[in-house]
Amino acid sequence: MSVLNPLSLSQRRMPDKQMLTGLSRFQRILLVADGTVTEMLEQYLAEKIKVLKLHEKIASDTNDINPKHQASLGRDDVGPVMRREVLLQGQHTLQAWLHADSTLVLNHLEQGFRADLLASREPIGRLWEKYQVETFKSIVDFEKRPAGELAEYFGISPTETLISRTYAVYSGGKLIMIITETFPACFFQD
Repeated sequence: MSVLNPLSLSQRRMPDKQMLTGLSRFQRILLVADGTVTEMLEQYLAEKIKVLKLHEKIASDTNDINPKHQASLGRDDVGPVMRREVLLQGQHTLQAWLHADSTLVLNHLEQGFRADLLASREPIGRLWEKYQVETFKSIVDFEKRPAGELAEYFGISPTETLISRTYAVYSGGKLIMIITETFPACFFQD
């Protein structure tokens, strides 16, 4: 079972200077903040954010999940996992602002939370609030890379740069999910 291994503030993972070069203040906040991204986006964009589900699958093993997520899950038998890919997009503009790839450890989540994940179009952060899930988030990785196949969702060129962060989410000392959030470097410029 994956259990919480708290880090001291001096051990907390932060982006290196090269990663931060050229980023706006808001982009930096998106990378390191441990609050819900949905709320931050709504305030920055002055628009309600909704979820567009791209992919959702429950699997008995971790073969079909993001390789970074596999490494964070370790070799423990975590039971069934759900892979969920969504876009956070403006409710009125329908502009996709952020891509989220999540791996959820279903046995570590409350039944109602699991049911809402499947049935609703609510962002995970709003479900945390609804079910009053106390969470601790730990950054696993930061990355800059070409947009590639995600470019079409954002209306950008495949060669443009994407920025992402991957973090593990714990509740009650157990790993409940791993999330990679990605957005274009050309978005959210001050």
